[in-house]
Amino acid sequence: MDQSMNRLSLDPRLTDPQAARIVAQRSHATGPLTPRHLAGISVARARARHGGPGPVDDAELLVRDVAVRGAAGPLDARTYLPREGSCAASVLYLHGGGWALGDLDINDSVCRRIAADAGVAVLSLGYRLAPEHPYPAALEDAATVLGTLADGGVPGFTGPLVLAGLSAGGQLAAVLALRSRAGFAPAVVHQLLFCPVLDCDLDRESYREFGDGLGLTTDDMAWFWRMYVPDRATRRRPDVSPLRIPSATGLAPATVVVAGADPLRDEAVDYADKLAADGVDVRCSVTDGVPHGFMAMPDLDSGRAALRFATDHLRQSLQTPRVIDLRDPVHSTKEQP
Repeated sequence: MDQSMNRLSLDPRLTDPQAARIVAQRSHATGPLTPRHLAGISVARARARHGGPGPVDDAELLVRDVAVRGAAGPLDARTYLPREGSCAASVLYLHGGGWALGDLDINDSVCRRIAADAGVAVLSLGYRLAPEHPYPAALEDAATVLGTLADGGVPGFTGPLVLAGLSAGGQLAAVLALRSRAGFAPAVVHQLLFCPVLDCDLDRESYREFGDGLGLTTDDMAWFWRMYVPDRATRRRPDVSPLRIPSATGLAPATVVVAGADPLRDEAVDYADKLAADGVDVRCSVTDGVPHGFMAMPDLDSGRAALRFATDHLRQSLQTPRVIDLRDPVHSTKEQP
């Protein structure tokens, strides 16, 4: 073994030893990198290309690259269909990357686990990216494709609709759930939010603790917001920063998966608390000592456990009819008689 690997500098903020080593190994392999916001969009996009397995079938899934109609024309997408049994739901998955980076490969492993473990059909969407296509382009693409799924326009996709997304994709999923509640998008029965962006405020304690040196930085998030929503006033609207909604009552049940060493930690936990306080069936999992996007690290045990937590809750949500008891300050769920 390369002796230098035994001398990796582990970040003490990553108290999950496996996560700390994976992050250190990646840093060792790449060496010092110019920060994304200084390197520029082309370089940042090249770094974000995952080079994953692509549209490759496996023992559990049939995986295909397809084209779907977005708000302004055709878009790339990837479908994941379980080989056995009928699908319990159709999931629209929205990848991370600050609304400006990423492709269908970047969260491929996450989509595979959702589809296989929850027994659902997953469509991962290659929505239009900022800065070429600022807000609301990505959101309109997602809304259009959700409508196509609702109309049965994608073969193999039937049943209730679920929204899912990681980071900026989590923000798109959360905002689309707001549209659904208001009747401006098809009804959805669940939302899976992984390390989601939920507010434009970059001055929370988690930004001060983890906003430098752990992959996603405060400067990155400021850059992403400038590209996606250039107007500061617009960023503060509840339909852009979902944490600012006056009431979460009536939103679809949610699973919120949070990384403990993530600049976005506090806004995700606050959002889960708001959902619970307003009577939404929500389960929130905070994994201490792991960085942003940890569930997309295929070799990380805690990432796999977090995905299992999410898919287990999704399965339960799909199998158990629920009513809301608004008399409880923290939502209780009851089986329908």
